[in-house]
Amino acid sequence: MILVFGGTTEGKNVAAVLEELNITYYYSTKTEVPFSGKGIPIYGALTKNKIEEFCQENKVKIIINASHPFAEQLHETIASIDTQIPLIRFEREFTKRKDHKLVHYVNSFNEAISFFKEHKLQSLLALSGVQTIQRLTNYWKRYTTWFRILDRDSSREIAKQVGFQLSNIIYGYPQNTEEEVALFIRLNPSVIFTKESGVNGKLEQKIQAAIRVKRPIVILKKPLLSNRYLCVNSKEELIAILKNTIE
Repeated sequence: MILVFGGTTEGKNVAAVLEELNITYYYSTKTEVPFSGKGIPIYGALTKNKIEEFCQENKVKIIINASHPFAEQLHETIASIDTQIPLIRFEREFTKRKDHKLVHYVNSFNEAISFFKEHKLQSLLALSGVQTIQRLTNYWKRYTTWFRILDRDSSREIAKQVGFQLSNIIYGYPQNTEEEVALFIRLNPSVIFTKESGVNGKLEQKIQAAIRVKRPIVILKKPLLSNRYLCVNSKEELIAILKNTIE
């Protein structure tokens, strides 16, 4: 039995590989989301102890972490378990970091806010998701800010809980470059903020759109992973590891 942490495109890809190999699996997500795979879905946040208990009770032989690159707490929790179960990290593809005068990379939210203030950037379009609203409170309490989030009741509730005005919420997913350009022109922010979310997060399209409209874009670097993980980013690599490990 394999335990997959998903909720992403990568999670679905892992599920497809396991089904192709006729391997049974559990598919874990923090919230209840539609899942059409053949695995057994489980919902809710899992602590270190709960993961250990679950793996023991269900004879889990491998854990595959295919969750979002910025699910830092989950990455750390999985890596901290006191068991010798192999941990595989199925990563999305990331493009090379861009060297351009309008493209800036930061290591933290505080560093991003300091950059905004240092350069007197007084309006912000954040494409970083609903979970980052609270992390940028020190900025949006003072300056005009828009957040693009998913059109879900749970997302709206998070925004309400931290006191962010829904009139400045933009609903939707990452778009192609032309659509992003149109959004940037319509809102005309001083700066754009996003995460280093890789190819699936359409980071390159966001960067190109920002350059087109001559606006700085600040990108939060993806977090580093524990060296306990064996990282792969292709179907072929995953299949080879699974066959060697299971056999």
